[in-house]
Amino acid sequence: MDAFTGMIAAFGFAFAPQDWGLCTGQLVSVEQYTVLYSLIGTFFGGDGRVSFGYPDLRSRMAAGSSTMGVAPALDSFPLGSMYGVQSVRLTVLELPAHYHTATFTGTDQNGPTLTFAASTSAADLRAPNIGDYLASQPTSGTFSDMYVDHTSPGTLVPLGGLEWSVGEHTGTVSLHETGASEPVSVLNPFLAVNFCICEAGTYPSRN
Repeated sequence: MDAFTGMIAAFGFAFAPQDWGLCTGQLVSVEQYTVLYSLIGTFFGGDGRVSFGYPDLRSRMAAGSSTMGVAPALDSFPLGSMYGVQSVRLTVLELPAHYHTATFTGTDQNGPTLTFAASTSAADLRAPNIGDYLASQPTSGTFSDMYVDHTSPGTLVPLGGLEWSVGEHTGTVSLHETGASEPVSVLNPFLAVNFCICEAGTYPSRN
């Protein structure tokens, strides 16, 4: 059975058979292949006056065109259009959310040390007032009790002599680089064969 002119077929041998041409996107003469041109026109290139183009299926897979209609939830492509790449470089927006390692290199500039001061003078108060210091035991007399149960402390007053200052910390935060910007392959598994288009066969009649 003869093939239809303009039909594309895959072959497992390394040449185009008689009346077939390899689909390499080449431009051919309209005058030489008038019948084939009447079917595929300039869908695959050429000016339509002197030349027209063959389909280019080198390292490409064929996909159904929008002439067949639009598939649900998929993009449509006009007959003869070429899309796609073999690899891509992902942008930040396309990457999964992730974190980078950060290192802080700091330099301490020490502030005042924490000090709780007590007086070396002899104590002369039974109960402290605000800002009073703990003092030494008198040289004579009875040293009064100094503590109270924490469950019923009564009125509390802050003692003097305690100073605290947070030291200053300066330095640099460094984010560690990750990734190498290598392209990501988006190739599907495939088998390489030769695609050819029929140049002289049966002229197809419309259904």
